[in-house]
Amino acid sequence: MLAVSISVNAQSLSVENNFFVNGFNYHYEPDIFPAKSAKTIKKEKFLFVKENIKYADHIFEASSFKIPMIADYFQMDELIREGKLIEVPEEGEGYIIQKLTHSRPVLLGEAYDVLKEISDEFYSQTSKKLSISSLTRTEQTQNRLKRVNSNAAKGESAHAYGAAFDISYSQYNGVRGRNYKYEKMVQQILDELVKNGKIYYIKEVRQPCFHVTVRNPNLNYPADYPVEDILELLMGSNLHTH
Repeated sequence: MLAVSISVNAQSLSVENNFFVNGFNYHYEPDIFPAKSAKTIKKEKFLFVKENIKYADHIFEASSFKIPMIADYFQMDELIREGKLIEVPEEGEGYIIQKLTHSRPVLLGEAYDVLKEISDEFYSQTSKKLSISSLTRTEQTQNRLKRVNSNAAKGESAHAYGAAFDISYSQYNGVRGRNYKYEKMVQQILDELVKNGKIYYIKEVRQPCFHVTVRNPNLNYPADYPVEDILELLMGSNLHTH
């Protein structure tokens, strides 16, 4: 196995004279990414797929888009005016938005693109539309939701950054009724997007939905990833560090 030299301080990581191997969850093509210097390698894009995903990873990705945690609807409206959030149509080719009580139909552009990718793929396979049960919340509405929904995040929520949405698995084409075949198909689509480094998701139980958080395609791994998580991965590998 190839050795990797990593220099770590409180602010950054640098990779010197090599690349991360597949066993370290950095997926790569050897012919495309040969061994390079630290200065050059930072410019390349690595597909980082972490195992044992925690909700903290959802928050990290959601907050990495540089949208502040949205405190209230006044701030949300300002972000829409600034073009940092976009309004999502109530119905698309592959989805229908349910009546919303604790969120509004707005998202980051990247999240909206992923929503359309998921729903369009599902529609192409089934001719049925997915039901979107939640989109962007504010800190205020998240706190209110915690009183009635035990699934709601107790601290920060990826929904409050415009980077998350929920897909119901108990309603299709606007008609209530669980369909295990469709449910499995949605999960297969989501698993493929996880594999491709586009999303993280959680299958919730008490509220029958898939919570989807879009990942930031502009992050550079490992430099932009928390130092403690990189070290955790290293400790579980056979790579040599100093």
